[in-house]
Amino acid sequence: MEQVTDLLLRRLSYNGVSPDEVPWLVGDVLNAAGEAEETSVSMINRRLAVLGPDKEILDESTLALIMCLAEECDEHRVERHL
Repeated sequence: MEQVTDLLLRRLSYNGVSPDEVPWLVGDVLNAAGEAEETSVSMINRRLAVLGPDKEILDESTLALIMCLAEECDEHRVERHL
């Protein structure tokens, strides 16, 4: 999981996202993905543009990394409750 996090941070940094902005960005991406009937990079980038970033931050690979981290977090929550 550490490798996924490192890669995600590098990709977002390359797109101009500071480390302090990563948690809110990931939260916004997950909220947008959860509210949509169909999740796509272009749809999420449009939703993010309404919130502030004036350029497309996500690509398919970055979205996949975020979703991978979200799945890992969900698995750990389930394990703690078992």
